[in-house]
Amino acid sequence: MASRFRWTPILRFGLGLALIALLVYSIELDNLRSALTPLRNHPGWIGLAVALTYSAFLIGIIRWHAILRTLQLPTSFYQTYRAFFIGQFFNAFLFGACGGDVARAVVAAHHHSEKRAEAVTSVFLDRALGLVTTLLAGCALLLSRLRDVAAFEDARLALVLMAVFLLATIACMALFFTRNIVARIPLLQRLQHRGRLGPLLARAYDAMYLFRKNARRLVWPGVLSLANLLLLTAAATALAQALELGLPFRDLLVVFPVITVLAAIPLTPGSLGVRETLTIQLLAPFGIAPAQALMLSLLGYLAATLWSLYGGLFLLRPPLTPCPRSVDG
Repeated sequence: MASRFRWTPILRFGLGLALIALLVYSIELDNLRSALTPLRNHPGWIGLAVALTYSAFLIGIIRWHAILRTLQLPTSFYQTYRAFFIGQFFNAFLFGACGGDVARAVVAAHHHSEKRAEAVTSVFLDRALGLVTTLLAGCALLLSRLRDVAAFEDARLALVLMAVFLLATIACMALFFTRNIVARIPLLQRLQHRGRLGPLLARAYDAMYLFRKNARRLVWPGVLSLANLLLLTAAATALAQALELGLPFRDLLVVFPVITVLAAIPLTPGSLGVRETLTIQLLAPFGIAPAQALMLSLLGYLAATLWSLYGGLFLLRPPLTPCPRSVDG
């Protein structure tokens, strides 16, 4: 069983490379070279995209740090910064988005050994708030161009999946804001009194209750999630300028949330191949050729990967400053 798990990251990375190879084969190398030609004339736009990507990550760090503080998990900003970029490294190179979240949860739990359930919950809430905000914003923005996007057969599956995700999100939010959910669901009642898992689930539930009890606590993380989305879209727009695509920010803002939400499905590390396929399908209604869309997506992946490599540096050295230990209170 363990040997299978060890091979899983390699197989998933191989799947991502296979998807990229299939796209390159279908588009042809000459078209890809032509799409890349304008890059040499626009190093400033490339540098701006890399800087905007870092700014988006920084906003994500601030959001998670705010959640940790709300859950009364005293953490220095450096420790949050370090754990976030370690997660980015795992996200890009090993297990995908879920693996990055697991890495963050492990680091957070290590620094809050007395409140491990709450530390892990902070990562779940951070991921959930980001995805829900992006999903809701994406669905709202899609309405303005829904007819144009739906006219392309290849893009319809993405629209259907977004609708499914939206319905699932509404159902989960209804459960999230339901009082005494443990008492209402027999399975959760049984788990609550079973071994070590029950008390951990109860503490995670209590941690989330802080946000349910006062929904205003969700406003600031929601604002930060929107800022993160806008910065990442701006980074993609800068890369579009470098490729001379003539693709405005408002058009990218229609499709970028869809790509972000659907690429969160952990099929390949960093959603390699999945994200590129989605980008090609969803940019076709805006007149972007497959070769240009593929290059835009790969350049965005490389910009994020650059900062993921930076995150790997934190694995090579211990924390510079100790993180305050939380105590039950």
